[in-house]
Amino acid sequence: MKKLILVLLTAIIIVPTYSQVVGGIHTKLAKYYAAEQWEDCAFKADRMILKDKYRNDAEVYLYLAASYNKIFLLGLVDTTLLKKVPEYADAYKNALKYAKYAQKKDKKAGFYFTENNHMLEEIAISGIYYIDHYISEGKVAKSGSYARKMMKAYTDLNIYFLHGVLCAMSGDAETANEVIDSVFTTMDNQAPNGLDNTKFMMLDGFDHYAHYLMSLEEPLKDSAINITNKGLKYFPDNELLKWNLEWIKNHELETPKPKNSLKTAMLKDIAVTLPGDDSDDEEDDEEEYDEDE
Repeated sequence: MKKLILVLLTAIIIVPTYSQVVGGIHTKLAKYYAAEQWEDCAFKADRMILKDKYRNDAEVYLYLAASYNKIFLLGLVDTTLLKKVPEYADAYKNALKYAKYAQKKDKKAGFYFTENNHMLEEIAISGIYYIDHYISEGKVAKSGSYARKMMKAYTDLNIYFLHGVLCAMSGDAETANEVIDSVFTTMDNQAPNGLDNTKFMMLDGFDHYAHYLMSLEEPLKDSAINITNKGLKYFPDNELLKWNLEWIKNHELETPKPKNSLKTAMLKDIAVTLPGDDSDDEEDDEEEYDEDE
């Protein structure tokens, strides 16, 4: 198995943790998950899906996905976990994969979703580590690839907007314009409620987009100002966006750039080790999913 260990200063997610699947019946998995025994929960669920009795059980796949996500987060701060179980380098990929399986298994019955979308949201938020890293490395296409993978497990307007910005930054203007126009139309007409946990991603999008427009060979200053003002419409008096506006007008600005306040409210800064893959492909190969399984 190929993997790349990437060290960076980033953040560890501190979003609310839900102790069990809403409407679930598997008490053993629920107990493991509630007790934060993520490895035991993943091991138990992984063994269960090998049996005919559970191979189409959406709840088991959801616990498997959620547990792998927790293992991924643990591995960020405890590298000994990856040394003990090298396969955990793929923990986040497995979280995304099994999240999609859980939804597909539940597609007809609709028993577990949307009541358990909060667990999918937490998995999607974890993908910000890969997105942030690859943006910092100048590998925007790779960041976009992870955004698309996240969106297959869970998406909302904030994640969708960040996806649109990454499309713009990677040169896919057609998709970017379609996505961003759609988001602005929704926000201007009736901004959705209940998306507080991912708001920082929309703010990240406005930040990334403004700096991208100013980084072009011929900087699009007016466009950068317009997009930042649009952001200030949705995030009034936000210090990061106000700083961006001043920076666009004056690159000699001496005031340090503020952090994304919504992000720091959700995450805390620590040094972590980020597992990933060493593929240069924009999209990683994905396993085929058989709806009849």
